[in-house]
Amino acid sequence: MITGAASGMARALTEVLVDLGAEVYAIDRVDSPVPGVKASFVADLSDQNSIDELFTTRLPQEFGAFFGVAGLAGVHNTFAETMTVNYTANKYLTDAYLADRITTGGSIAYVTSAGGLRWEYPEIRAELAPFTDPAADWAALTERIEAFNAEHGGELPGFVGYLLSKRALNLFVAERVETFAASGVRINAVLPSMTSTGMLGDFAEQRGGMDNLKAGSTGPAGRLAEPLDMARALAFLGSDLGGFLSGVHLDVDYGMNALELAGITPMRTNRTLAEMLAQRAS
Repeated sequence: MITGAASGMARALTEVLVDLGAEVYAIDRVDSPVPGVKASFVADLSDQNSIDELFTTRLPQEFGAFFGVAGLAGVHNTFAETMTVNYTANKYLTDAYLADRITTGGSIAYVTSAGGLRWEYPEIRAELAPFTDPAADWAALTERIEAFNAEHGGELPGFVGYLLSKRALNLFVAERVETFAASGVRINAVLPSMTSTGMLGDFAEQRGGMDNLKAGSTGPAGRLAEPLDMARALAFLGSDLGGFLSGVHLDVDYGMNALELAGITPMRTNRTLAEMLAQRAS
C-alpha cells in the first residue's frame, strides 16, 4: 500500500515494486498512472472520513507493507492543512488501522524529510510530545495544531507546518517501535534530501529561486536527488533485506547530514520551532 502513488517518489516506488512482482494498492487524490497496480484508489488524506471509508470498505484486511509517502510542501497550503496531510493522517491511519492490518514480518515506512532532523534533541522532543501522544486522536490533534498556531500568532505559514510535521513523524516512528515489534512488524523512516519531484518548484519559491535551492541542497553528490533514489531506499526498508531494521531514520542525502554531524558543514534546524519563530518575529 502506497500513499501519494500517482506522482514523484511514490510513483517511482510503485513502478519499482510492480517490476519486482508486488501486488500494489495505490492511493492518491487521482488514479495511479502506473500499469500493473493491483488497485488504484482515490482518497483525501486531509479528511478523516475519506480515510475511514478507504480502510473499512475498499482496502484488504491484511497486507505486508505500508509506505506513507504522500505529503505537502506547505508553500501554498495553510499551516493546518500541511500538518493534517503530512502528520495527522499518518498518525491516525497507523494507530487506527495498521496495527491490525500489517501481517507478521511486515513493514511500515514513512517519507519524512531532512527538514525533520534534530527531532531527537530533548528540547525539540518536548515541543513534539503533544502531537505524538498515543491518546491523541484526529480531533485532539486538530485542536493541538490550532493551539500551536494560536500560541505563535495565529498566522503560521504552511512551511512551518512542513518542518513541524516532519519532526513529529520522525519522533512518532521512534516511539512506535515497541508497539509494532510486539506483532513482528518493523517501522522506519526515509529522510530525503531535496528531490526533483513536482514539489521542487514550491521549495524553490520558498528558498528565493531555483539557484538558491540548488546552491544549498546539492551537497557532495553534485546533484539533487531523483525520485528513483528514494524509491530504492524505501523498497529496501520494506523488503526482507531490511528484515532486522526498525526505528531507523535513513538519511538519503549522499552524506549531507553526516557532514553536519562531523562539524564539516554548519548544522541546520537545530533549534525548536518556538525559538526559530521568536527570532523571526524579532
